[in-house]
Amino acid sequence: MTQTMKHYHSDLMVEYAQNGWRIIRLNRPKSLHALDLSIVTALREVFQDFHHDDTVKAIWFDSTTSKAFCAGGDVRKLRQLVIENEAAVADEFFKQEYLLDLLLHDYAKPIVVWGEGYVMGGGLGLFMAAPFRLVTPHSRLAMPEINIGLYPDVGATRFLADRGAVGLFTGLTGSIMTAAGAYAIGWATHICDTQRDTVLEKVIAIRWTDYPAGAFRAIDDTLNSMHRPVGAGPLQNSLDVLHSVCRGVHFEYDYEAIVGLSDARSDWLRQASENLQKGSPVTAALTWLLWQWGRTVRSWNDVFDLEMQISAWKIRHPDFVEGVRARLVDKDLSPEWQQYSELSLKGILGACPPITTVESWNAILKQYHVI
Repeated sequence: MTQTMKHYHSDLMVEYAQNGWRIIRLNRPKSLHALDLSIVTALREVFQDFHHDDTVKAIWFDSTTSKAFCAGGDVRKLRQLVIENEAAVADEFFKQEYLLDLLLHDYAKPIVVWGEGYVMGGGLGLFMAAPFRLVTPHSRLAMPEINIGLYPDVGATRFLADRGAVGLFTGLTGSIMTAAGAYAIGWATHICDTQRDTVLEKVIAIRWTDYPAGAFRAIDDTLNSMHRPVGAGPLQNSLDVLHSVCRGVHFEYDYEAIVGLSDARSDWLRQASENLQKGSPVTAALTWLLWQWGRTVRSWNDVFDLEMQISAWKIRHPDFVEGVRARLVDKDLSPEWQQYSELSLKGILGACPPITTVESWNAILKQYHVI
């Protein structure tokens, strides 16, 4: 059914399949397929090659293991670059990653992503850029940057804002979505309880000539026939609470209301409360403001332009190095976040505000009295 093609990267498998399909597989199982500069650069090359190749009809994108599609960027490597005064190399990673995300958002050919296992951070950025986003009962999706002192990037500035209070809550707490939750808020387009290879065989066998409306319609119809709804998950069971604690009017209200869920009946809500309470206050403030900015419809170009500048600011902030240390290096789970004068946007960010060349963002900083 498939044959290996051009070698792009030692941690990527790229294969031909019949009917104009191509298969791209992330292959870094030990790191849950984490992204680094070399991989995102190689992925850009692959997708650009396929974009311009008339023999390519559609693309299947997954990983070699069921444990994760992609657990995010290799933040340990980024932290080391910052420590070694090579932050400019880290900047290049974000630049290439966002160029890849942008390419996929604007892609003219159908991409099907198999999002089994962990789909987080940079992995969720890739996932959300594809038109067909498949999850399984074993999928776990999140933007967990609150835990490491980064912030929800890779387009989350827009795709969290697009989802209103649920998006704001997700960004502030890093809460993990099951397949049910991901489908309910439109992160996933289909839920499949069928084995991956069975789904792959069915889409590769599509007879394009049966679909005069085009390849996107053909794939959608085929995946719809395999979609299997699942029962409500913790997200759907908590929607009323989410809307009451995330009003998006006052940062302090939202922050304290979420932290106040520490005695909620739901394990999921209690975990959300703990994540925010123990997470980086700078990340929380930044996430809340980016959600405000993203609520006005922005082009993906504008989103990634702003995120590029915010990321350069954020990795140089001490909370990033400290957060990755506590969570992923020493694993003591006891980060010493930078102190702030008061629990307010100005109190947290005012000493070193994330000013950019994007005037609409700077206007948000002024509107909320950060600058």
